[in-house]
Parts: sequence; C-alpha cells; structure tokens
Amino acid sequence: MAENNFRKGPHAAKNKIDVDMSSISPSADERKTVVLDEDLEGVEFEDKVWLYWTRNKNFIVFSVILVLAVIIGVQGFKMYKASRAASLASAYEAVSSDSQLLEFAKSNAGTPLAGAVQIQVADAAYSSGDYAKAASLYDSCARELSGTVLFGRAKLGAAASVAMVDPAKGKAQLKAVYDDAEISPAYRAQAGYLLGLLEKSSGNIEAAKSIFKAMSENESFGMYSRVAEESLNEIN
Repeated sequence: MAENNFRKGPHAAKNKIDVDMSSISPSADERKTVVLDEDLEGVEFEDKVWLYWTRNKNFIVFSVILVLAVIIGVQGFKMYKASRAASLASAYEAVSSDSQLLEFAKSNAGTPLAGAVQIQVADAAYSSGDYAKAASLYDSCARELSGTVLFGRAKLGAAASVAMVDPAKGKAQLKAVYDDAEISPAYRAQAGYLLGLLEKSSGNIEAAKSIFKAMSENESFGMYSRVAEESLNEIN
C-alpha cells in the first residue's frame, strides 16, 4: 500500500505513524490477507478498520458471497423437495382406479411413492386371486423400493404370490427372503412362517419343524417367534 493511502483515513491528519513503508505491499497485491498488528502501531481504531477493509475487501466480499450462495442453495433445495412432495401428494389423491394408480407409478418412477402405489395395486391383485399379475407387480415395485424398508414387503409379496401358483418355486423365493439379513425382521419372519407352513403341507415335517424351531429362538421376530413355537408344539 502506498503512503498516500494513509492520508485518506478519517484521522490521517493527527495520526503519527511510525511504519516501515517498504514492509507494506502495494494495494494491488491482495496476497497478504491479514494486516499485522505491528503495521498499525499508532493508528486509531477507525483507521485500523478502514485499512483492514482496504487490504482485505476482495477476500471478505468473496467469503460473504460464498456463504450466501450456500444458504440460498440449501434453502432452495428444501423448498424444491417440499414442493415436489406436495405435488406428488396432490396427484396421488386425484387417482382412484388400478389403471390410474399404475399410470401414476409409471409417471413418477424412481420415487418411493411410486413403489408404494405399485404395492397397493399388487395387493389388490393378490386379494382378487390374480397371483401372476400380483407377482409381476411386486417384482416391479421391489426395484423401485430398493434400499427402503418396503423392499422386503415387495419381495415377500412376490414370493407369496408365486407360492400360490408354483409351491416349489415359491418355497425357494420365500427362503431367499427368510435368509436375507438386509430385509426387515418382520418380513423375514413372515416369509419363514409361510415357508414352514408350505413344508408342513407338503409332508416335509422335519423341514417344517426345523424352520419353526429356529424362528421360535429368534427374538427379533417378535410375535412370529411365539406363533412359530405354537406351530412347532402342534407338530410335536
């Protein structure tokens, strides 16, 4: 900073500055971002503030702009998510038939709500006895719900639907759900119980007993551990 810069301060006339001017960089050199205390000996407070601003204004302005950009970006993203969620909710409320629900799910593919809607339609197909359609819908929404808690619900629905048409294939799918540690224990327990019932109805008593015994000893299965114990006692 040149010597005439100090003459611009509000108290330049009365300041007695003992400064080695060769130690101060020109104002055009912004690389020195902090004014050292020894540079300001004998300078009053107002001039210290003015000098600090002169030396660091580019850095300060950039920092303020960066902080504002981050704040605006975060708030904007939150507003977008809230607006999209509200828009999806309104669109969902407007549909009623299975075909409209499926169209809604297709239009909003990739969202958890789309997967949940497909489960709703799949449940209706299962209840009406259209197990092939139900299995297809459950498989489809499982892909939409990957990584969510409802993924296990979709896989369980698909396995149960297949079991109604092809028991042997259904057993394999139910066992896959039952053995998958990534799936919620509630859905694993249901899969295990259905698998045990299938084995029992197929005459595979020892296999059924093995499943029910293992389930009865698994506390994470909650009420299904007690149900499995009752089923085991009935077999014995």
